Amino acid sequence: MRPPTKQSSALTAPAYPADLAQAGLRIFLSWFGPHYARSVTVDSLQSDGDTAVAGLTVGRRWSMQALVANTLGLDATIDWEVARAAIESRLDAECAGTVLWVPRGAWPPSAEPGLSELVLAVEEARTLEDGRREMHRPVTLHLRRVGTTGSVITVLGGLSGHWAQFTNRVPGTFQLNSHELFRLPDAREDREALSERIVLAASQPTIDESQAIPAEDCWTVTHIEDGPSCVVGTPAPDNDEQSSVLRRNLRRLLKTLQAVPPSGEARALIILGAATYAAEEKLSWALRGMDPGLYAGFDLVVVIADGVVKTLLLPGRGALPWDAPLPGQH
Repeated sequence: MRPPTKQSSALTAPAYPADLAQAGLRIFLSWFGPHYARSVTVDSLQSDGDTAVAGLTVGRRWSMQALVANTLGLDATIDWEVARAAIESRLDAECAGTVLWVPRGAWPPSAEPGLSELVLAVEEARTLEDGRREMHRPVTLHLRRVGTTGSVITVLGGLSGHWAQFTNRVPGTFQLNSHELFRLPDAREDREALSERIVLAASQPTIDESQAIPAEDCWTVTHIEDGPSCVVGTPAPDNDEQSSVLRRNLRRLLKTLQAVPPSGEARALIILGAATYAAEEKLSWALRGMDPGLYAGFDLVVVIADGVVKTLLLPGRGALPWDAPLPGQH
């Protein structure tokens, strides 16, 4: 495989849909500069959307090569890219520099009135303790009793992994449709409040006819200072088949980047992917399960998902040239 060939001397102007490999680089730089308290400039950039290679200057004196693997391209469809372009363009018009992290398998609205409602929700996103923001979209769950015996709820959709918390708390056997809900709120009290609403609905006399339960679908939002807005996600749901596809795709991308001649005083590998929750991202274990030779030679390795830059290889303080005291300093 050949390395990327699309040449640019700097991060490009907005184009829709966004080049996610370049977006991955921007997100990395928004973490890297503050982490090392150094200025960073992009001297050269090659990108084909799936991979990117950048030459960077750190602290005005050290050189670094950054290589990006965007694992999202393989899942993209024409409809998905059209939707992504519409949302990104509108975000740039209203709140430039926004990164919207879409949960796996979710389709954000790209036509009116849903598009305007989405942008408004992004603008009103709440700040979390870790610095990310959380967008709240109103959705509706549907609960119906299917039997008078037992005490269990069978769940379809985004709450399917949480069915056990309702066991022995409801009068009968129920079915909960949560297909509109993809991601729960970060706050524990908000999750508990939703559980209580579901349990309370199960005790209503009209439950056999289905109860509509209000809820909020909560997506992550982050901001990057330098660059256009982008939507990071995939229409592909999270399942065992997709996990196998992810491993094969990541291996292919790493082999492509292996063909890039190394340069600079240090090298960084950046892997961008989708995850409903940062704690559940599968890029890390996929990478650890591969031949280490595919990512040997890097001084810094990070994966980016759900607004979090997670370091898999982070040298100790002073190991990198820009992280050591300058001559004459103590």
